[in-house]
Amino acid sequence: VSVAEKEVTLVDTVKYENLTPGKEYTVKGELMDKATKKSIGAKAETTFVASAKNGTVDVTFKFDGSKLAGTSVVAFESVYHKGAEIAVHADINDEGQTVDFPKVGTTLTDSKTKDHVANAEEKVTLIDKVEYHNLIVGKEYTVKGELMDKATGKSIGVKGSTKFKAEKPNGSVDIKFEFDASKLAGKSVVAFEDVSYNGIKVGTYADINDEEQTVNFPKAGTTLVDSKTRDHVSVAEKEVTLVDTVK
Repeated sequence: VSVAEKEVTLVDTVKYENLTPGKEYTVKGELMDKATKKSIGAKAETTFVASAKNGTVDVTFKFDGSKLAGTSVVAFESVYHKGAEIAVHADINDEGQTVDFPKVGTTLTDSKTKDHVANAEEKVTLIDKVEYHNLIVGKEYTVKGELMDKATGKSIGVKGSTKFKAEKPNGSVDIKFEFDASKLAGKSVVAFEDVSYNGIKVGTYADINDEEQTVNFPKAGTTLVDSKTRDHVSVAEKEVTLVDTVK
């Protein structure tokens, strides 16, 4: 499992048998999209001298994986001697040759309104539904979230996390943020989420402009005047009309 970021390094350990010690060989590899069975354009190779009949050699792929969220890649490898292919391993369904790139998406709502709007009061609970794709079934993951001020792009200091075991490759898990929002009137908060496996981030979703990740805290102000005087003074008579302009 890996994170879909700009700089990704995958290491394919190629196990070989029955080579001739002292001879030079070249291993060439290519990464394939498991779903489409087509190359993602990442290739690598290494040349080595076999010190024994059986052994291993690493082929290192370095590439831009920022667009691979939600996909799986499979390494195809061939061994060459004097330019001739002498061995190949290319099984699109081999889990040992596969690395998965999880995909994460979130929906943040208020526990009371069940929508993207909340009251700026002392006790507020926001629930972020984190949808994940392409996780490994049976493995334990941790989701960590943080609320950001949409206007400044900075954290408001509210965090949450939860651990779960993936029962299916695709699913969802909720994170609760419970905090004092009394000073947030007129502001909007956005949830940023990371999914980690064995302490290492494998998925992230952090888009400050995503409305689905956003909860708005409305702000109201009022101006009350008398309909006759158009000011904050009125006469104590039988029929009085006051107009409150709510901004």
